[in-house]
Amino acid sequence: MGLFWLLFVLGAFNVCLGYALAVYLGYGLPSLRDAWIALGAESFPGGMSGVGLATPREPPAQAPASLDGLLDTDAAEHLEVEPYDEPYDDDVAELLRPESPEVWDLNEKFVETSILRLNVAMMKSGARATEIDTRLREVLGRADAGTIQRSLDELKTDCELYLAEHSDAAARLHNRINELGELRKLGEQVETANMEQVSQIETTLSNLSHMDFRSDPETAAMRLLTEIGHLRLARHKLRDSQEEAFLVIARYENRLDKIEQRLFTDPLTKLRNRIGLETTLWEWWQAGRHRTKQICAALVDLDGFGKINEQYGSRIGDRVLCRVGQLLLEAAGPADLAARYAGQRFALVLLDSGPRAAIKSVELFRQTLERTTFRHDEIEIRLTVCGAVTEARPDDAYNAVFARLEEPLKQAKQAGPNRSVLADRGAAEPIESPNLGAKYVEIAV
Repeated sequence: MGLFWLLFVLGAFNVCLGYALAVYLGYGLPSLRDAWIALGAESFPGGMSGVGLATPREPPAQAPASLDGLLDTDAAEHLEVEPYDEPYDDDVAELLRPESPEVWDLNEKFVETSILRLNVAMMKSGARATEIDTRLREVLGRADAGTIQRSLDELKTDCELYLAEHSDAAARLHNRINELGELRKLGEQVETANMEQVSQIETTLSNLSHMDFRSDPETAAMRLLTEIGHLRLARHKLRDSQEEAFLVIARYENRLDKIEQRLFTDPLTKLRNRIGLETTLWEWWQAGRHRTKQICAALVDLDGFGKINEQYGSRIGDRVLCRVGQLLLEAAGPADLAARYAGQRFALVLLDSGPRAAIKSVELFRQTLERTTFRHDEIEIRLTVCGAVTEARPDDAYNAVFARLEEPLKQAKQAGPNRSVLADRGAAEPIESPNLGAKYVEIAV
């Protein structure tokens, strides 16, 4: 009997030792985490690594460089044209990760999350449309029926997918509008904007169904690009109105401090978006910083940016926006706040800075952009910007500062491109500044 137990113990010891050695060498059973990743790989091919039961685990891939590193413009002093790495696909992939619903859904705890669900549907649709737009522009001048047919089919599918995702999200919002109380009208406005977007998509689908692409592929390609452009404009307008509605609701219900922090970042430029900007300002005002420190704010709007999307496509336009955001970030101080306000508009908040320092920062950014050439192969893109600057007053509400900049910025745009104004109690005073020494540079996009 004793011999039996001795052999049993030795056998068990050998089994455990062999298993431990197999795990160490990468041949063991997968962990729960590995199993989750393996399952996720079926739904998100290319985005995750599969894990087999008897396949050695590969060493982890080297982490990609951060966006800050990819957009490091310090290299401009040494290179004629700065390198560019594409952040766009990674941003789209981030929307499709398994944890993404936790970011955007929040279990429908608050009514504004229904608005964000609509926003996600638009972002996914925008990514798909950009792929089609890029392919069509690559074949202009030599378009063939096969490429046009593929693009036509994919655009139809994109529209249909958006309508399906929109239908579910819109129904959720409609069922919760009564929860908005006094803001019910705002919810109805969002519904109206969504219906206008749906109407544009249905018009596009109708136009696509009657398109003759075989007799003249070049004309068909241009028509497809026009339809994509119409969808892009409607999508951007709706995105901005939804983001504003989100903030109005959260502000009204006094819940700005409970917004998920992962919603603070613009997925394209990696700067704060309008939600992140306003939430940060709210925190500063709660801490009384506007009473103890000088705070100035600026709102800048790129001149004629829509023509870049029309001429070169939204992918190149997105790359330019990324670079513009980085230039603005470089014009800001370490304690300042740079954000993408909406579309081609950017915001800058300067902490512990008076109007003179704020004007210098905005003018340096304006002059830098004026002397920057964005290059894509043989394409050269030049941009200018209009800006408005104001100083926060101790009696200002946190959301009144940027509201005060809207009309002066509009006046600056109407007066002509490439200018800045100082907004003081509603008046827009033109800013005349000396040459601040901005360098002439080329940046690859």
